[in-house]
Amino acid sequence: MSGSYIALSLSMSVFFSTQVLSKSLPDLEALLGQQLNQLPTNTQISTASRIERSSSDSMAITHVVTDKDIRQFNLQSIADIIALFAGVTTRDDSSFIYVGARGIGRPGDFNSRFLFLLDGTRINENLLDAGLLGYENFVDVGLIERVEFSPGASAALYGNNALLGVINIVTKTTSKLRGVNTAVSITNDGAQHARATIGFRSSSGSDSWLSISKTKINAIPYPVLNVPAELIKWQHLNDDESTRLMFSHQRGSLQFQAAGSKRKRIFPDGFSLISQATPELEELTSEAYLFALTFDDTLSEDIEAYFHISTHGNDLERSIPFILPNGDVEFDRPRNSGRWSNLDGQLMFLGLDSHELMVGFDFQKDHRQEFSASSSIPNEFNFEQKNNESRYGLYIQDLWRLTPNLKFQWALRYDNSDFSSARWSPSFSLKYNFAEKHSLLVRHNRAFRVANFLERYANTAFNIDIPKNETIKYNEVSLIQKWTPSLSSFTTLYKANIKNLIHEDFFAPIYFNTPPIRSKGLELGIDKRWHAGMSLVASMAFQRSELEGGFGIANSPKFIGQLRFSVPLGASNFLLSLHSNAVSKRKSFGYQLPAFSSHDASINWQSTNSLFIALGVRNITNEKILEITSDGFIPYVQRRRQIHLSINWSWSND
Repeated sequence: MSGSYIALSLSMSVFFSTQVLSKSLPDLEALLGQQLNQLPTNTQISTASRIERSSSDSMAITHVVTDKDIRQFNLQSIADIIALFAGVTTRDDSSFIYVGARGIGRPGDFNSRFLFLLDGTRINENLLDAGLLGYENFVDVGLIERVEFSPGASAALYGNNALLGVINIVTKTTSKLRGVNTAVSITNDGAQHARATIGFRSSSGSDSWLSISKTKINAIPYPVLNVPAELIKWQHLNDDESTRLMFSHQRGSLQFQAAGSKRKRIFPDGFSLISQATPELEELTSEAYLFALTFDDTLSEDIEAYFHISTHGNDLERSIPFILPNGDVEFDRPRNSGRWSNLDGQLMFLGLDSHELMVGFDFQKDHRQEFSASSSIPNEFNFEQKNNESRYGLYIQDLWRLTPNLKFQWALRYDNSDFSSARWSPSFSLKYNFAEKHSLLVRHNRAFRVANFLERYANTAFNIDIPKNETIKYNEVSLIQKWTPSLSSFTTLYKANIKNLIHEDFFAPIYFNTPPIRSKGLELGIDKRWHAGMSLVASMAFQRSELEGGFGIANSPKFIGQLRFSVPLGASNFLLSLHSNAVSKRKSFGYQLPAFSSHDASINWQSTNSLFIALGVRNITNEKILEITSDGFIPYVQRRRQIHLSINWSWSND
């Protein structure tokens, strides 16, 4: 197995070299002149600087997965999309999906070291600061225009949680969702998905769309190894069902969004089989909502304004059966409930020569932070802890165009809250275009993550000091090169010093700060296009993260490789897409998790502009992939082989 990712690494390295040299081939130059061969230019991205800006003008590397990529590779979830980014890994225990990057993927961290945005709206919940990427996420993939990922520390603009990167999910506008659009998909292992979307433009100029989707998975294979035969026969009770609703209305400079999701996860409880012939069912239910109003406009020739207000809710409840000595069944019901609102705004001043100056603020009011557990029988598991608090930040950013080929951007942010001391977060970036289409980018950032409500409450309950804030000092050098209109590459070398990483104790539900961590790595990537729509996107990440003293950390692979390839099949409307992912071996709390390489294939057929069909296979070789997602020390099986069929049908009302 260890040879699989080495082979992928070597093949990608050869491709890096041969593609640069192949520019001199006589037939390639002719092909490069065709529009179909060319890479997208001046793609609009906003994650790197909180304002929409051309990718060629961005002061940070931002990776993008577009709606075209989502369709070509038949991606089914937000987690599928994020897994395509360079240097990123995902792990799934069938109840929650975890993300790791830049050598940091601590078990049980609930993605709190990433900041997640939906069209610029912060969507990390307010109890664990968790990023929810499974079926509890608001957005169906069919509504996504693109997903942006800016790796590295970004607290100077975004504040808390932007420690390892910022991920922004950008939804489609009515121009792409106008009319009626329906999508259905099924898999050989019991997953069914359906979505219906309607969009329209009124005579007054407003644009609106409404979407509802439903996913149901029956008889889910147990995600662990060596399942007892007594439990296997009850696998048909292992189900997951979710519903998502989203609405968008835009008129002029104002946009209103509303979204809601509901998920119910049911699985047999193995412990109840000890004393019963049939298992009791454990349930996990979650409900979430979001309402957001945004104003984005030009106030004058030199001033642009952005203001946003939103309110959120998130509830998670478990129902856990307990068998009493007399044989009766009692259910313990722990519950997480959060309510919070966000207000933020920014002004961009363009009237200064060679400067783009931005000032902004954001404020979050946590109306409710509640952990509770109830049972009809009084016991030590019954408790209730409530809280509410406020947090706010002020920031300034200046992009200074020193010369036509040299730009300098600095940012400074001040954060404070009811539960943590004030923090300053600076950022400095220098970009030099040393040749046409070739740039050198140097960045220095600092970022932080404060202890979330769970980490503070757990330690307080045991009369233990609250963990200190996590901090990171981050340095990065990137080389961004566009060799031809059809070939580009990037190379990033980074180093980070992380202090006070918060981690749960092995033996008690309390949290402590780890010794300092040193993280360093190299990321490489290419994007190549050929005639008739053939394309290849590949990346390699070499990384190393260690505790002070040279000790390795959990879930930190030293190599991650990605390769995406698409090619039209002759003159037909068929397109073949291949995706390979390789990860080196890694340790996780005593386990030596094996290296793996996983390969997916999809054949797409576009008969007309209104009908799109995709048939694919995931993990073709049925590679056994194991990951540890929490401190329970249980390896979970990932991405079993799956055959999936998707149909997308749309028609316009124009």
